[in-house]
Amino acid sequence: MTKRALLTARGIGWEADGCTILGGLDQEVVAGECLAVVGPNGAGKTTLLRLMVGLLEPSSGSLSWGETPYSDLSRRELAKRIAYVPQSHPLRIPLTVEQMVLLGRYPYLSALRVAPRESDYRAVARALELAGIETLRQRPLVELSGGERQSVYIASALAQEAELMVLDEPTTHLDPLHQRDVASLLARLNQQAGLSIVVATHDLNFASLLADRILALRNGAAVACETPAEMLRTARLEEVFGAPFSVVREGKRPLTLLEWEL
Repeated sequence: MTKRALLTARGIGWEADGCTILGGLDQEVVAGECLAVVGPNGAGKTTLLRLMVGLLEPSSGSLSWGETPYSDLSRRELAKRIAYVPQSHPLRIPLTVEQMVLLGRYPYLSALRVAPRESDYRAVARALELAGIETLRQRPLVELSGGERQSVYIASALAQEAELMVLDEPTTHLDPLHQRDVASLLARLNQQAGLSIVVATHDLNFASLLADRILALRNGAAVACETPAEMLRTARLEEVFGAPFSVVREGKRPLTLLEWEL
């Protein structure tokens, strides 16, 4: 059975100062999938994600949610459908974990209703539970480790109760243990909670662990969108990154190694 397309991009492009950052991209995100976006620095990954969540307006082409063009959706309406976890956050946020996660309820507030309701607190409690950080509820955010803070940002996105979560480099600056924790959390949200996910990453092993499909970008254009087994071949990786790779197998999952010498 064909899965429902949540998000559809048709010929989208984005330019800055006369330079094409992303050009003529066609892509769908289907319900229930995890789509990883990979590529070298400057390939257009973050630009694509910002277009997907409505933070940038395409210079060309169109985006739609289901059958509804983005132009027909308000920023608040789009935020009820798509949650975004950016690559970086302020270093010092003077909030507790619960207060930070409660910020994820902003699409449901308005000028006429600025105080959270019981339904907002229930959504926060569920997000904390899904993220496995209920015990951190009253902790100040500044006291947490990098891995714990990343789980809080994901919980804040979960509190939006959106159908699609978009994350930009969620394991950046994390040690291997916390990278594993974030990967396990996202896999659980995707496979058990049914959350659709788009994640940009430089970590090819992380992508192969999580993704149903991997979209590879280079110089603002799509090279391929394939399964991890198809994407993680030496010829394909060398085409995308312009560097030599080795691919080894551990069970059914491919592992990638960049080949280099000092």
